Amino acid sequence: MEQEACARLESRDGRPAMLEGLVATGELRGLLLEMSVEQCFRNTARTNMEVIYRFPLPWGAVLLGVDVMLNGQHLTGSVVEKRQAEARYEEALSQGQSAIMLERNHDGSYSLNLGNLLAGEVCRITLRYAQVLQFAQDGLRLLIPTVIAPRYGDPVRDGGLQPHQAAASDLLAAYPFEIRLRLHGSLVRARVASPSHPIAVGREESGGADVLVVSLARQGALDRDFVLVIDQLTQPSMAVLAGDPVAASRAEQSDQVVVLASFLPRMPVQTQGQAIKILVDCSGSMAGDSIAAARRALQAVLLQLGSADRFSLSRFGSTVQHRARGLWSMTEASRLAAQRWVGGLEADLGGTEMEGALVSTCALAHGGDSDLLLVTDGEIEAIDRLIDTARGTGHRVFVVGIGASPAEGHVRRLAAATGGACDFVAPGEAVEPAVLRMFARLRSPRLTGLRLVWPEGEGPLWASPLETAIFDGDTVNCFAVFKRLSPGTVRLLGVGPNSTEAQEVACAVLAPADEPQGTLIAAAGDALARMAVMARIQSRSAADAVELAVAYQLVTDRTNFLLVHARAEGETPTQMPDLHTVAQMVPASWGGLGSVVSPGGRFSLPGVCESCSSDALPPPPPPASVIEDDIVLYRRPSSAEPSASTDDDLDALDLPAFLRQAVDDNQPPAAGPALPPGAHPGRTPLALSNWLRKTPRNRWPRTYRELTAIGLGAEVLDWLELVVAVSDPGHWEEETVVTTFLHCLSSDEVHTLLARRGRIDDTARASVQGRHGARVSQPEAQTRDQGQTNPVLAAHILTALRGITAEHWPDAVFSLTT
Repeated sequence: MEQEACARLESRDGRPAMLEGLVATGELRGLLLEMSVEQCFRNTARTNMEVIYRFPLPWGAVLLGVDVMLNGQHLTGSVVEKRQAEARYEEALSQGQSAIMLERNHDGSYSLNLGNLLAGEVCRITLRYAQVLQFAQDGLRLLIPTVIAPRYGDPVRDGGLQPHQAAASDLLAAYPFEIRLRLHGSLVRARVASPSHPIAVGREESGGADVLVVSLARQGALDRDFVLVIDQLTQPSMAVLAGDPVAASRAEQSDQVVVLASFLPRMPVQTQGQAIKILVDCSGSMAGDSIAAARRALQAVLLQLGSADRFSLSRFGSTVQHRARGLWSMTEASRLAAQRWVGGLEADLGGTEMEGALVSTCALAHGGDSDLLLVTDGEIEAIDRLIDTARGTGHRVFVVGIGASPAEGHVRRLAAATGGACDFVAPGEAVEPAVLRMFARLRSPRLTGLRLVWPEGEGPLWASPLETAIFDGDTVNCFAVFKRLSPGTVRLLGVGPNSTEAQEVACAVLAPADEPQGTLIAAAGDALARMAVMARIQSRSAADAVELAVAYQLVTDRTNFLLVHARAEGETPTQMPDLHTVAQMVPASWGGLGSVVSPGGRFSLPGVCESCSSDALPPPPPPASVIEDDIVLYRRPSSAEPSASTDDDLDALDLPAFLRQAVDDNQPPAAGPALPPGAHPGRTPLALSNWLRKTPRNRWPRTYRELTAIGLGAEVLDWLELVVAVSDPGHWEEETVVTTFLHCLSSDEVHTLLARRGRIDDTARASVQGRHGARVSQPEAQTRDQGQTNPVLAAHILTALRGITAEHWPDAVFSLTT
């Protein structure tokens, strides 16, 4: 489709919407990223407007400055206390003056308020921020968020936002995006790739040294985060120190020194088995690329589990579903069962009730320490409540963030609060590196008593708290402020799981920021000092937090940036501005709306870096696909395809009740009335036998997943998959197991015994086995592959079912030892 034909949001006179696009430029030196992001707004209406735009910044980014160009005139503002800024902003609007206010929202995003932008005026706002990246497992992952995806829950009640800060998403919104990054120093020799965008990579000279330049190979849009992966690096621990010009200007501590210590711990990997509870998000927002990436990630997780490990499988949406009641040992049978379960995952469980799912999963029996591995896009509003709940479970939470625009801040906060860690997988990205990194963290020893030893025993005036957990190969950053500090070595100590004495896990040599070994923060100016103050403010609730933020001009939860521009006489509008909230673009592939992975494979041009490895890409879509640029829009499957619409599919879309269609006759009936006390959950033997005898055999289940759909209990499914299927050295095929089991339950002899409240005896078992023998016309080995009933397997099933009653499955089914 041609660019001109793409849908876009327009004003009534046909001009583009208020936000014209975003241009980002950045410099990456070592672990320090300094970015400038220009947002361009144009009032296309005929009246004066107040434009509100909510946008994300990367996790841990510190806003250093705001520059404004209004109709070519450069304007400056300052950071003031929040209530004061709000009052002055509203007063300026009422007086016909133009005003700009930037505030930090409760969820870590930012809201820009641009008041009294006159008709036809153009305002360019440039944000400058810095971020210290974290080196992880021999590489860096740079993420520039561009869009806030729709989130489950109420943004005001659950997310702590003000009503004007809650921005909606619009399918017709379209905003261009450009980015240009310059990589300095040792990064020039690294390997770079982007799983999110096609990129062009070149070199240029700057100050007598080569610089690696990364830009988009074609124009992007604010519909997905920009991800740049930099690997093949060798990054040692280091510590840099720099002066504090703000403190010097205040004259109270003119010699104050700021230190950033960055450690790269190296610790032995644990050899004993791990207990891991796997919980995967199957809500509607995960449909499409996200659930496909989740399946790939979980398959890779299963390959990392060894015979000494134990695990459980659970998925959630509006409800939570557990594959088993506790943790499985890793055996060949349980691995195959888990792989089948993962392969059948779909985003069909409706909303994202993450808190209840987390509590339910943590409550599964485990008999010792266990960790929770959560696979999700993190798109919920009630993150504060979830974090409080997670802390109380005693589980470390490790998160794999999935999607084109996951809620990075949410999942990082959740992982950090519980002593876990997180990693991310973009659509189309190879999942194996992220899974390997995650298991390296899971198998790192748990250290306690973490502390720093500074040179010559000098103590800092203030130091940021250390992380609650550190992992082998992951950077640990710590800010500190000293009155004076001489060069030397900083040591990181911790107590291991089998030790009572602190041991050194990493050390870093102090160096001035302008020396070659201090390239971490080279030429950063006052950035290091201001980042240290931001860390100090966020780690304390002291009364001087506002004073510090104003002194260092930092936008925090308690301070806003404010700019007031007095209009000349005759230019002042005569009416209050109309309100316009800039809608978010719907993230690419969110909720299954298309795919960010091109069916033709990778985008490649001369001089263009391949965005991801070919073995990470999913197979091409069906011929019914409609392809528009690099977005793939899938038509509804035909009746011949295996995903016919059901009421569960509608639940995944959160449709109102009056739009839902009635369930057709192909939908399996409900599991029946409540079971008597002491009975096992799921369909009773007699209820299953009755249903089978009333249902045509061509509609009987043929897979374990289809057995779940007709209400068979998880315990019976576990028995079929983990015991019956492996009862023969050659292992029975899934369809053969299901078909034989159902034919046994539907037979006249078994049904009569159940209806009369009798029990299976040798006579009934021989009769049923004889019926199966009469049906078989192929050698036994072939029937395993054809999914037909088998007399040998039938005999094994009927022997295990000895003692079955109309309302109870026999104990052998629940022991998993038959």
